[in-house]
Amino acid sequence: MKNISIPFSNVSELDTLVVNCGVKNSAQLLIQVFCAKAELQEVKIIQEYFRDKYPDATLMGTTTDGIIDGTSVYVDTKNLVTFTQFEKTTLHQKLIEHAKSYNNSYATGVEIANTLHGKNVQLLITFTDGIYTNGEEYLKGITSVDKTLIVAGGMAADNGKLEQTYIFDKEKLISSGAIGVALESEELHSVKCYTFNWMPIGKKLKITKSINNRVYEIDNMPVVEIYAKYMGRELANQLPQIGIEFPLMFKKGELTVGRAPVLKHDDGSLTFAGNIDEGEDVQFGVGNIDTILRGGHYQIDKLFSEIKNDTQAVFVYSCMARRRFLGDYIENELQKLQSLGSVSGFFTYGEFFHSEDSNQLLNETMTVIALSESETNSCPYKIENEDPAITKNSEHVLAHLANVVSNELAELNENLEKKIQKSSAYIYKQAYFDKLTGLPNRLSLIQKLDESVGKVLFLINIDDFTIINDFYGHVIGDEVLVKLANLLKKYVQDKQAEVYKLPSDEYAVIMDVAHNHLLLEDEIKRILQTVEEEEFLFHGHLAHVSVTISAAFINKNKTGLINADMTLKLAKKAGQDFMIFEKDLMLAQEYESNIKIASMIRDAIAKDQIVPYFQPIFDTKTLKVEKYEALVRLIQEDKVLTPYYFLDISQKIKLYSHITEIMVEKTFSMFENSQECFSINLAFSDITNQKTREMIYSKIVSYRIAEQLTIEILENQEIKDEKVLMDFIDEVYSLGAKIAIDDFGSGFANFEYMTKIRSDYMKIDGSLIKNIATDKNARLVVETIVIFAQKLGKETIAEFVHSKEVYKVVKEIGIDYVQGFYFAEPSPMLLV
Repeated sequence: MKNISIPFSNVSELDTLVVNCGVKNSAQLLIQVFCAKAELQEVKIIQEYFRDKYPDATLMGTTTDGIIDGTSVYVDTKNLVTFTQFEKTTLHQKLIEHAKSYNNSYATGVEIANTLHGKNVQLLITFTDGIYTNGEEYLKGITSVDKTLIVAGGMAADNGKLEQTYIFDKEKLISSGAIGVALESEELHSVKCYTFNWMPIGKKLKITKSINNRVYEIDNMPVVEIYAKYMGRELANQLPQIGIEFPLMFKKGELTVGRAPVLKHDDGSLTFAGNIDEGEDVQFGVGNIDTILRGGHYQIDKLFSEIKNDTQAVFVYSCMARRRFLGDYIENELQKLQSLGSVSGFFTYGEFFHSEDSNQLLNETMTVIALSESETNSCPYKIENEDPAITKNSEHVLAHLANVVSNELAELNENLEKKIQKSSAYIYKQAYFDKLTGLPNRLSLIQKLDESVGKVLFLINIDDFTIINDFYGHVIGDEVLVKLANLLKKYVQDKQAEVYKLPSDEYAVIMDVAHNHLLLEDEIKRILQTVEEEEFLFHGHLAHVSVTISAAFINKNKTGLINADMTLKLAKKAGQDFMIFEKDLMLAQEYESNIKIASMIRDAIAKDQIVPYFQPIFDTKTLKVEKYEALVRLIQEDKVLTPYYFLDISQKIKLYSHITEIMVEKTFSMFENSQECFSINLAFSDITNQKTREMIYSKIVSYRIAEQLTIEILENQEIKDEKVLMDFIDEVYSLGAKIAIDDFGSGFANFEYMTKIRSDYMKIDGSLIKNIATDKNARLVVETIVIFAQKLGKETIAEFVHSKEVYKVVKEIGIDYVQGFYFAEPSPMLLV
């Protein structure tokens, strides 16, 4: 056997090269042509050249995503022809064109196999189109005819466009179908291997709706939405192209398989290069160059150990995503094969590989087939265990870090799930039932409320239970709780009702009672009478037990429990043994509170008692004050009220924008003649208010504080007009001020949102920072945010740094600035 590969740019150049290499026309000559571009006229010219030049040879050609010539890789620039002159092998060929439908793939595989399989067929090299053939169904068709038939090859490509691919023989050039060449011989030896080594990342997801290679839902969500959830909307919009680099991974027998999408449909479903069955557990795959190259070297070493004859030809069919991800390192992967001899092949949209008496469709892999007609092994191949030479950069390190952290979290979650499953009955009982009485607890009640709209909720509270505990002791106190629980269970036994034990000395009953005040009152009185008639006798001691009861209807607004609870408190306060919720009870209190706060706000504005307090923000490393954050306060007599007490009401009474204007005026005035930098907070409602926006622009100019100013956009409201927000940010930048996103991690912002919004700082929400010294999950989230911010070129600020321990962790993580009570509380004056 003789194997020669020639890269060429055009047919004119090729003709000279072919003459020089001396390849002769022969029936035992296999010509594989790998075309650089999927341009129909170019491919036709190449096809016609070989048909006329080598009429007796067997020709099979395909368009590609790049060609492999030894260790050289050409993309979109050169074609490649590989001449394999066999001496002891007979070639048989079949090309089948089918309609542009995945439904024909299996039948095409069956026909190819029926035509080409035979007793002495050692190998079937086959190419399919890369768009209209379901590669897995095609291989299933072949395996159904002959499961021992070894298949190599792949799916045609078109340089990642996923528009149109071509395959051809001497006579036909098609865009939908398959071509196969059978190598029949008693003296042909083949050794094969594949290398994958993409790493699964993140939680396991379940395919919940699919038909063959078309996936509709994962975890009951449209598959495109799953990509958007985990990769961001911007990347999801680039499907199917971007999905090739992030395959779905799962196990198929002993093989780890990746599936890459090739087509996106209007209904949010994706067609993949091969089947993914319903119920399959999948994970997203990501590449790590070090892992891929080491794994590749290991598999090639195994290939070397299996070779018993002098290798005369090596064909490589490798994935287009592998080439894109490895970049220049792809040559490192190919270098190790060079010692075998002539290496050639192409980058595919799916690779074919034989394993365990079946042929599999792979993605993201490099498949290798080594051929020989020789009976000698003159130079055994040396296995070298050297590590691949890799130049690390930050992207590689981050990829490796993400993989390691993901694996650790996956292992942790798996162990946790096993423990939960092992003791699920115990955990459920602990979580949903009261240990003392055995009744369902408050958590069970809250879940049941959603199913009980229209029924009545009774709350039953033991009067002066603390006195019972103090007088008789906690043992008898517990016995009182158990006996009352049993009494209530017996009372509702013949009714459509359920009893729950709430914390301390309280019970709840959900009962189906007509919406009639008198009937409801009668039911409450019967419960009171039942308790009153019962003797609570313990160890010869009679304890007097009475209860107070409230009732409220369970409504769609989910206020039934709140209403019953507030009514119970009112009954206790009024000294009544029962009370039924009426709207007037709650509304009167709420109106009274609202009116009082509204009056306080108006009074504070009139008396100039809305003031800014300033909290310094420190450089994490030097602890130098970098700037101050202006925080609104309301002065009431000798009290200083935080926004918690009045800001929400100010919005309802249309005074919120007035407070914003006061804060801007006073804060800008404070820093007008100072060199200190400062920040103010604006909500989205401020930004969408045209009058407020124009006031801010005007004040920035008139006070000339732009270079000192950072505007912190509060992330506590959903963006309803993204264009207004973007225009506001652009105007602020044009004036010379800066932007910070406040409370990141608490509300409506996400990582995709952050890539869209221009900003200089990301302020990490205090809910994540305050427990960071003790909460590993909080730390992991914050570390992720910091890495993300650094990649975007944004600085980070930690709020709520309240202790030395928190400051130490924040400093270790690499957050740029800190603020919190550990350093300084908000004050009406700046630090001296």
